[in-house]
Amino acid sequence: MAVNPDLETAPRRRGASRAARWLGIGLALLLAGCLVDSKNPIAPPGPDGIDPEILGTWGATGDDGPIFVHVFQPRDSVPGAVEVIAVGFEKDKSGSIDRYCGHLSRVQKHHFINLVGPVEDCGKIAGQPYFFVAYDLSLDGVLTVNLMREEAVKKAIESGKLAGEKDTTGAATAHITADSDAIRAFLLGDTGDLWERTLTLRRVKAPGQ
Repeated sequence: MAVNPDLETAPRRRGASRAARWLGIGLALLLAGCLVDSKNPIAPPGPDGIDPEILGTWGATGDDGPIFVHVFQPRDSVPGAVEVIAVGFEKDKSGSIDRYCGHLSRVQKHHFINLVGPVEDCGKIAGQPYFFVAYDLSLDGVLTVNLMREEAVKKAIESGKLAGEKDTTGAATAHITADSDAIRAFLLGDTGDLWERTLTLRRVKAPGQ
């Protein structure tokens, strides 16, 4: 599904990566190589990550139809837990639904989502890798989501600034193995090239709200 330029998508590349489909729809289905993933979250689930403003329904308009992202807190969940349901529509009236599970984290003033998926059962995600989403919310209900730049992470792993896997040739991969404390320290050291704007969505309000 292609997304209009006014959604501020990043440049398209070849390949497929369903793990971030809800973040970029058109972009995510075309990402080259591996999406950056991590053995550990930015931080364990906890009250520090709670952000009621991210909860709700967000939408954008793609060339093939509307895109909706529902973010909610599961019942009887740990503090900061979220589930994300992404719904995309096609021109032929077909569509797709993807489900992601995870929790929110905050590092100083910066907000992140630690996500696993797509999955069928959020109770069976133990041991699966996370991918990270950085997000910003404006006062007028605009949500901007960002994914880690693969090359920036590989460079950090190659230089030893961040623990991660290397392939059989010794080249850094996009798989982070650092513990949560080290990940947070790395995020705080970002000089501005770590994140790539992926998609901008607007809050969707129910009739009468």
